[in-house]
Amino acid sequence: MTRVKIGDRIAGCFHPRWFGGPIKPDYLTDRLGANLDGVLAEYAVFNEEAVVLLPSHLSFEEAATLPCAAVTAWVALTGHRRVTAGDTVFTQGSGGVAVFAVQFARLLGARVIATTSTAEKAERLKALGASDVINYTETPDWDAKVRELTDGRGVDCIVEIGRPGTIAMSLKALAVGGRVSLIGASLSSSGDRARSPIVDRPRHYAWVDLRREPRGFRGDEPGHRAASFAPVIDGTFPFSEAKAAYRHFEGRGHFGKLVITHG
Repeated sequence: MTRVKIGDRIAGCFHPRWFGGPIKPDYLTDRLGANLDGVLAEYAVFNEEAVVLLPSHLSFEEAATLPCAAVTAWVALTGHRRVTAGDTVFTQGSGGVAVFAVQFARLLGARVIATTSTAEKAERLKALGASDVINYTETPDWDAKVRELTDGRGVDCIVEIGRPGTIAMSLKALAVGGRVSLIGASLSSSGDRARSPIVDRPRHYAWVDLRREPRGFRGDEPGHRAASFAPVIDGTFPFSEAKAAYRHFEGRGHFGKLVITHG
């Protein structure tokens, strides 16, 4: 008996050996796009245990956004302590993980405060449900603005996209007992632990929960949990223009996800 059959719409899992439960170090030895080949290919072979069925209400392009960015955002909000109604979530930027985090936080009933760099992106984040959007180019001390917007309390969860210079500010923006879900970067630009903002602010750090979030296991399927959920796709590129897609991504002007199609 197999988990899938010919004709099923499937996607590969970022961690092909993590099926559920607490993550273990040996699960991290195999990762798509790291030590294993990724999915920028015309054909790929996966073990049946390392794939998931795609939500029927999503197109192939929409479903392609789920296995990494969407699952990462979902785990950041639900992995240790689930965000619930009454919580306030803070997101950074308008890339794939950040936009998914806005959408998921709203689905979970939380208030969302976000940052971005332009008025146009701010309006789009508000359309997705963010109650307040801070333009970090106009308000570089956004941590103080976050505390102002929360009447001095701070936020319950921050989806920290991992720019080294923002972590100290994130700690200042947290409520007592809040948590920072750290996505994919080191704690200091120099790599020197002694310069980490966590070391510089030990008393503040003692009141928060800083976690480096993995990208989710096979059972983390946010697309299946919300039938009305629609991923935000900034643009699609044919396979023959994959390099152009990466150049567009590196320009950091996108909002949401970029998708490379087979056509």
